[in-house]
Amino acid sequence: MIARDNSDADSAANAAYSTAQLAVLDLLLASAIPASGRKPAGNAVGFAAFAVQAGMQTWLAEGLDSVDALAVQQHGMALAALAPAPQQELITAARRKQFRFFGELSGLLMQCYYQHDAVLEAIGQEARPPFPQGYVVHDGDLSLLEAVYERGPIYRSTD
Repeated sequence: MIARDNSDADSAANAAYSTAQLAVLDLLLASAIPASGRKPAGNAVGFAAFAVQAGMQTWLAEGLDSVDALAVQQHGMALAALAPAPQQELITAARRKQFRFFGELSGLLMQCYYQHDAVLEAIGQEARPPFPQGYVVHDGDLSLLEAVYERGPIYRSTD
């Protein structure tokens, strides 16, 4: 698991990003995964430190700057300074314009989110590594795949 919620990881994240970048990241993550019941919001799982440890800080910083620049271009102020309604409108517009950045951000957020202890406990999993105890995989109904096997190959042979 990637380290989270510790002072070393938080220090590295704070050093890697500007205050403005961290504010934009906080808004984007909270918008992507809002808190729900016992599940924390996306901005509460140590994503900035996760991105630093994954070596994604340069890519992430550039993406955050571009989202903030869009806010300045459209509203004359930083994203964090906008009221909640214009923030959400701008985030929605930015998702359409920068779909590659937001797609990658979503994937990384899912990786980080579902490794976080609070999330694992909220979804009924033990907050532990999969080994040495492992996890039980329940048997499925393999007869459902019968049609796929009977169909045969769907590719052209290279012979």
